[in-house]
Order: sequence, then C-alpha cells, then structure tokens
Amino acid sequence: INRCEVLMAAWPKARAGNYFKHCSSTFYGHDLPAYQDEMDTLLLNNDMEGFPTTCGGRSDHGARLCPCAYRYPNTKATFHTVFSVESKQYFEWQSRYNVFWHKQVGQPGKITRLLSMGGAWPTNKSPHPVGDHLMKEVPTHVAPKYDPRIDQYTAYNKPLAITHWLQNTKVEEDVIIINDPDCAYVGKIETPVEEGEPIANQGYYTFKDPNSVEMQIAKHYCRGACKHFDPIAVPVIIHRRDLERLAPLWLKYTEDIRKDREGPNQWPIEWNDNRYTTNRIEWVAEMFGYVIAAAHLDLRHEIADLQMVPSVQRRLDPSVPIIHFHVRMETADHKTWQKGQERAGQEFPWPIAPGTDEVTARMLVALHDAFTALGNTERFTKGLWDSYNGEWENPEQARRMLLSAAGFDGRAADALLALPPSA
Repeated sequence: INRCEVLMAAWPKARAGNYFKHCSSTFYGHDLPAYQDEMDTLLLNNDMEGFPTTCGGRSDHGARLCPCAYRYPNTKATFHTVFSVESKQYFEWQSRYNVFWHKQVGQPGKITRLLSMGGAWPTNKSPHPVGDHLMKEVPTHVAPKYDPRIDQYTAYNKPLAITHWLQNTKVEEDVIIINDPDCAYVGKIETPVEEGEPIANQGYYTFKDPNSVEMQIAKHYCRGACKHFDPIAVPVIIHRRDLERLAPLWLKYTEDIRKDREGPNQWPIEWNDNRYTTNRIEWVAEMFGYVIAAAHLDLRHEIADLQMVPSVQRRLDPSVPIIHFHVRMETADHKTWQKGQERAGQEFPWPIAPGTDEVTARMLVALHDAFTALGNTERFTKGLWDSYNGEWENPEQARRMLLSAAGFDGRAADALLALPPSA
C-alpha cells in the first residue's frame, strides 16, 4: 500500500477540489503511508525498513489507508510490572508512588520493585539479606548490586536485577511490563503479547542513518550477528520467556560496551561527545545493551505510543497509559519542578495554574494524589539522607570501598577502619 497510485485512489481530491497529482516522499514514520489533513497532502513512508507501519503508530492529523485489525484481548493473559531502583532517598518516594499509581488506575497484575542492594556482582552474588524499610509497603525482590570496584556505572543494576529476579523467583505471569521508576501510570496497559512479539515506545533516537553514531555502536558490538535494531524506550511489554532469554544478554552486552571505556579498544571520541550524538555511550550503554540483545535474538518490537513526556507532549491522550516525568516541568505561572530536586516527592506546584498544558497538569495531579494518600516518606520524616554509613548498608564494607578508592589499602585501611565512623 506504500504506493502513490494507491493513496490517490483512496483520496483522489484535495480540499480545494483539485485532483492529487503526486505524493510526498520526504517523510517516514510508523503512521505512514497516510493522508495528512493539516498539510492536505498524501504522504508515503520513505523508510519502511526502519519505521514499518504499525497499529501503534498514529497521528492526530493522519488518515490511514487501512484501519488496523481489532486485536482481540487475550483474557487469559496475566501481567507483572517491574521497575529497578537502589535503596536511596531519590528512589524512595518514586517507589511508593509507583505502587500507588499502579493501584489507582486499576492496572492488572502485580508490581515489583527490583531493589539492588548488598552483594558485589559477580564476585559476591548474595544480595542484602533483609532489604530496606520499604519491604512491607512495596512488593520487592532484592538483587545484588553490580560491584562498583569493577565499574561504578549503576545502570548495570537494571539488567542484573531483572535477570536475578527471573532466575531466583517463580514468575508465573505471561506478560512483563518494564518501566522506569520515573514513569507514572495514568491509564492501564492491557495489551497481551505473544512470544516473539514485544511492544515498546519509540525512543528518541533512530537507526535510520547507516553512518550515525547509534548505528556504528550497534553494528560494532553485535559483530555481524544482527539484521536490524529497534530504537525503543520504556515501557517495554514483553513475554516472560522472551525476557528470560534477553535479560542475561542485555547484561552481557552492557558489560562488553563498558569494558571499552578504556584500553586498546577504547570508544571513538565521537561516541561520547554531545557534538556528534545526544546518546553519549558513557551513560546509555545499558540502553544499547538492550537493543543489541534483542537484535541478537531477532526480536522485533512493535512501536506504539505508550508514554507522554511533559513539555514534549502538551495534549493529554487518554489512550496513552504512562507519563514519563524525566524532564523539567513548568506551569503556566512559571513554577518549575523536576524529579531530582530536594523534596521532589513532597513539594511541587500546587494548585495548578490555569493555562498549564494538559500533560504537565495531569502529572502534577498524580503527584498530589500520591502525596495526599501516602504522606511523607519514612526517611524524609526521620531526616535521614543517603550515606555510606546509612542504617540499611554495611558500614564497614562501604568505608573500605571509600578508603580503597582514596588509595588506602592493606594495613592503612585496617587502621583507619578501626576508628569510629565519626572520626
């Protein structure tokens, strides 16, 4: 159907009454080919390989040639949402609020916080035996942290925690929804997926340009084993058995990428420079690890609109179930909020100024609802902030790591460890 004569047969005339004589071939997207009413133009999809037409792809101003087939709900499908965190003040309110939002919208299935705490993978594979103070309030699986003495890149913990969860618990649900802790449910995800048919949101990057930094990275680490790369973002909806195969590879490829941060195979400068790419490999190695692992397994994702981002999308779409609040938000009266600020879970613009865009307003309502229902976090009430000598960590192990990083080893470290923490 991606042919001009087909589109002209479906929409022969423009608004002015004259017959269309050509189609534009300068655009691509999951919502094309289509008639674009705002431009009054017939649009072909000039990159069907990189952006295949999908039912999830849609535009407010595009009329599709063929309506998508109705996807009959799999009434037997079961769902399980997971998100990965560490035991820190930064994640505490996000963890509690995530559970609240999951329940508030009536999202089917369970939700589990994957808590990376204790241990030092791969040398010490035992996670913290107790977990933190949220264990009774937030459904949690405790997984070991990746050893920071090998690499202090904390994003290892996401594929590691998912792998540990799948391998050490009896996960019975068919469909796993992978979210980030800064994703708020504002609607339900009830789309069942079969094996080999994951669904994900479109990422903010593409593999359209064969010479792009993103394509260079993907091809380099997949070493000829991959036919395609899907530019995906959270949420990811994936069958449990697919994730069981993918998660260990996700961790492996993340390790492969990070090993080249130094040494003879060190990354080219362009891969880690914002002048050439927004995806500096130093930080997004884990993202590429997932993309390459999926490509290695020949898993192709259907791209769907699953998240809205404040300031990027301004109009609320009731069919989109997630707000991804990873950006700075601003209200109509110029009050701002972002998740990393101190007391972010307790202090946010309220009441909402008239004229604030719909997505920002809905996110602020979600924050207000959760805070009103749950109140201050326990650590916030106690005035406890994260530290290496916090009540939930191993003080001696943490202090030894700090001393080692500062160049104190052996007897010098032992002597300093004999001193009280205050010293």
